[in-house]
Amino acid sequence: MQEQQPPSSPTSQLSRIVNVFTSPSDAFEGIAGSPSKVGTWLIPMLCALAISIFISYLLVSNETLRAQLLESQKQSMQKMVESGRITQQQADMQAERMESMGGGMFMAFAVIGSIVFLAGYYFGGSLFLWLGGKFVLKSPGGYGKYLEVYGTSAWVGILGAVITVLMILGMNSMYASPSAGLAVLSEYDPTNHTHRFLTSLNIFSVWQVLVIGLGLSKLSGKGLGMSLGVAFVLWLIWVPASIFLGLTR
Repeated sequence: MQEQQPPSSPTSQLSRIVNVFTSPSDAFEGIAGSPSKVGTWLIPMLCALAISIFISYLLVSNETLRAQLLESQKQSMQKMVESGRITQQQADMQAERMESMGGGMFMAFAVIGSIVFLAGYYFGGSLFLWLGGKFVLKSPGGYGKYLEVYGTSAWVGILGAVITVLMILGMNSMYASPSAGLAVLSEYDPTNHTHRFLTSLNIFSVWQVLVIGLGLSKLSGKGLGMSLGVAFVLWLIWVPASIFLGLTR
């Protein structure tokens, strides 16, 4: 009589983080049959928040980066003036307020903005994964499991954020990132959709999408090709949407 193999045990948090980079498929081992764990997505979300706050601090403390930020906001307001959404007087008044804003006030707005953005990023991204899993992959997994998939893959994005911080410091530019945007870094225009599209083509973003595809495959039990297809289609929808909503630098 053949012995029945015990079900695979869920991967521990530390092992999951290591496996994301060394063996992505193993990072999701046991995810389908284990209870949802809040820490799987909450810990990377808090790490991403810490990095986002640090980047905001750099923009306040570094005179060159602060000047770039102010110039970027002025350009955005000038576009609004040209489109008739605000008057030149309103734009000038807003520019004066930004220049006079103290570091403490800026950091307070930055922290609040980072929390709102990351909450939308994680919960909204997981919602799209859940919809793709439910209607395309026909997976019975609940929303919490897709939060786990997203949170696990987010460690790739966190590594990318650390690399981005180092590039910002090394190149002294708030637009520096490991993306195709480096091709236009010296003349980067935050109001130019083409430049922002190039910034969206980030090597760590593509890597993260690959990891998400592996996670969807493990969670749904469907083939890797179909799961990767769902992940990349959702990403291709997200890229132009993020540019339109102004979520890319």
